Amino acid sequence: MAERGRYRTRQQEMIVSCLKKQKEIFCTVEEFMESLRKDGIHVGQTTVYRALERLCEDGVVVKIPSVDGSKAQFRYIGEEINRNVGKLVCLKCGSMIPLECSRLDEFYRHIHEDHGFKLDQKHMVLYGYCSGCQQ
Repeated sequence: MAERGRYRTRQQEMIVSCLKKQKEIFCTVEEFMESLRKDGIHVGQTTVYRALERLCEDGVVVKIPSVDGSKAQFRYIGEEINRNVGKLVCLKCGSMIPLECSRLDEFYRHIHEDHGFKLDQKHMVLYGYCSGCQQ
């Protein structure tokens, strides 16, 4: 299972399996570790952190960074959303919407030309509140 110098251990496979079971919710590392323990899986916290960060890099997991001192949260998305587009993530219910908009090309171009910064569209995540949670 090697991929560009990466490999998957049995523990990492168990972590992915547990994430898939909870794909409808965001979890902190502590909540996720509790879920692993309930499944009889004992993995160190460092291993869980590393696996989650790696899965975020691979685009399989989305991470909501800590907001207002709260802990970061993670959610498995797998093939659920096209990995080549950004994501809109609701901070209240955790729903995700693919960020596909004809106006984004202009925004990306502006950021690159005027600010000298090239955005990676597949890692673009905007946080806010979906229409259901705004009410």
